[in-house]
Amino acid sequence: MRAPQPDRVDETVRAARGGRADVVYVLLLVQVGAGLLAMLGELLFMGGNPLYALAPVTKAAVTLVFAALLVRGRRGALVAVAALQLLTLTGFALSALAGALPQLDFTPTLTGLITGLVLPVAVTMTCVRLLIEPEPEPAVPVGPAGAAVLPLAGPPAIAGPATAPGVVR
Repeated sequence: MRAPQPDRVDETVRAARGGRADVVYVLLLVQVGAGLLAMLGELLFMGGNPLYALAPVTKAAVTLVFAALLVRGRRGALVAVAALQLLTLTGFALSALAGALPQLDFTPTLTGLITGLVLPVAVTMTCVRLLIEPEPEPAVPVGPAGAAVLPLAGPPAIAGPATAPGVVR
């Protein structure tokens, strides 16, 4: 029987909920969703030939695996996601250059620009920032027995100026 392997997570990459890694995760989910929706449209117009679904489904599966690993704090997933996004940017640039030829057509759409240009640039920049400067672990106060002390929710604070007598809000 093999001994359990320790989790090989680089603690410098593991981020708090709501950090930059979660933002990258959501951007990748948006990109995968838009890609799969475009695949369905392509299948509809190409007569349902499943060969047209091979590349988008493969890219979506690979992106989802890397996104899940990225949120778990795997440093290698940051590099893989950045490489995948650079591949997407390269494909977009080659499509635009090929569209300059008279025999081929490249029609830029808002969705195509967002999923092929804006999202890959944003994801790549965020991954590079996470590689250069990882997010620090949030400090959690520790009680006497070593248990985390969580703040209790108190009554909500009233913000703003005090109301004058007779004024109803």
